[in-house]
Amino acid sequence: MRRSISARIFSGFLVVTLAFAAVMGFTVWRMNKVRQQLVLINKSYLRLTLILGEFAAIQGSLLNTVADRANGRRVSKFLLRQVDLARRYRLHDVERASALVEKTRQLGHLAETDRAFLDRTSKRLQTLGKAFRVNEALFDQIFSRKRVPPGIRQRVGDALLRTERKLGTMTRRLRNDLRGQVRSTGVTVQSDQRTGVWAGLGLVVLALLFSIGVTWRARRTLQPLKTLVEGARRIASGDYAGRVNVQSHDELGELAGEFNAMARAVEERETKLIRSERMAAAGRLASHITHEVRNPLNSISLNTEMLEEEIVELVGDPESEPQNLCRAIRQEVDRLTDITEEYLRFARLPAPNLQEEDLSELLSSLVGFLTHELEAKGITIERDLSESLPAVLADENQLRMVFLNLVRNAGEAMADDGGILHVETHADGDSVVTVIADTGAGMDAETLAQIFEPFFSTKEHGTGLGLALTHQIIGEHNGTIAVDSEPGRGTRFTVSLPACGARDKVAEADDASEADKSAPATAQAGVEAEH
Repeated sequence: MRRSISARIFSGFLVVTLAFAAVMGFTVWRMNKVRQQLVLINKSYLRLTLILGEFAAIQGSLLNTVADRANGRRVSKFLLRQVDLARRYRLHDVERASALVEKTRQLGHLAETDRAFLDRTSKRLQTLGKAFRVNEALFDQIFSRKRVPPGIRQRVGDALLRTERKLGTMTRRLRNDLRGQVRSTGVTVQSDQRTGVWAGLGLVVLALLFSIGVTWRARRTLQPLKTLVEGARRIASGDYAGRVNVQSHDELGELAGEFNAMARAVEERETKLIRSERMAAAGRLASHITHEVRNPLNSISLNTEMLEEEIVELVGDPESEPQNLCRAIRQEVDRLTDITEEYLRFARLPAPNLQEEDLSELLSSLVGFLTHELEAKGITIERDLSESLPAVLADENQLRMVFLNLVRNAGEAMADDGGILHVETHADGDSVVTVIADTGAGMDAETLAQIFEPFFSTKEHGTGLGLALTHQIIGEHNGTIAVDSEPGRGTRFTVSLPACGARDKVAEADDASEADKSAPATAQAGVEAEH
């Protein structure tokens, strides 16, 4: 499926946008992960560390007080009040720590190591809380205001001291574990931060590579525009043969195709304009030559006849040498008169009188008229005339002269050794095609390039106006004539004329066509055909 230029460029920049969006998304995700870990450290682990530090201080103070009491030292009322406050605060600290741990456990973004640590810490805090509550009875006994026997106080104090020391050890381990977890989380944060930075840089580089690739692709996609601009400049400078080579299968490829079609059309119209100007110049020249030569020729012819009559009267022999010389002069004058008449017809070609014509019928009549002449030269005629041919709008006399010109050209090309003359008509879409081919000597490329030029001829006594006239008449009928020939392989002329109804589809004449039409008419049917 072909994608348009806009779709290709849009998809490329969409890829770049998605790449940078992925970079931003990954960066935000990594930053959010680091932020969550920092929040866990700041609002959970550090606060829990402070609570456990306060709790450890209270626990150490209680241990000293219990040891002094177990040894029989008296305790002041102030100290008793401090012991009561410490007992309440440490229970409160355990509850605060447990609540903070439970709140932290509810977070949804915890890592498995953090969740396992919090589970262990919660259980240890619960164990501490239970142990503190169990020891409350022993604290009441040893710090009671009532008199307690020394033996009992010593025994209870030793038991309480052992228990509190175990709880102190448990508290220190809990603090150490918490510090280790804080350090581990900090290391994880640093590692994630480094990983995020390098991954972000990698994604940025990848996105930049994507953008460079998309930019290069967009530049390559639009590169044909430069070719088109250069082609337009060549056309503007007069190089109508220039073409642009664009292989892309998109709008630029279509534009290049249209540009080449335009260049071909401009080249064809320029060629027609040049040919029209040449034909106009040839018409003016022919008219001038005819005007300058006809009167002297008429005078020479008249004087020759008079001289011939005088010689007959003087000599008395109509077959005398002077008489024969006068007769030869008159024949050459007649030949020159025919040539001037041909020039005159070329200079005064009338506009075609268009009527519906059947080319197969026209060619059948023409070939039948020339059959005896052609067979006398050893030429075999092949007819392939379509019976269901569409009619064409044409001037019968002018087309008859065109085909007479071509057929006699073919006959003269095979006059020495004979050959085959092939005449064919067939329909091709909206056109009617006529083919006249011979098996004569053919023409080389240099001759082919000039055969339609006025006054160019390969014949010793040719005027060079036959094929120029033919080309002009076919052009006036909105048709085309093409020739294919090689030395030793014969010549093939192909005439294509629009069928009736197809002429309405022919494009309006452009400036070049207008120039063709404005040039003086250049020919009339009835000339001898020439290569």
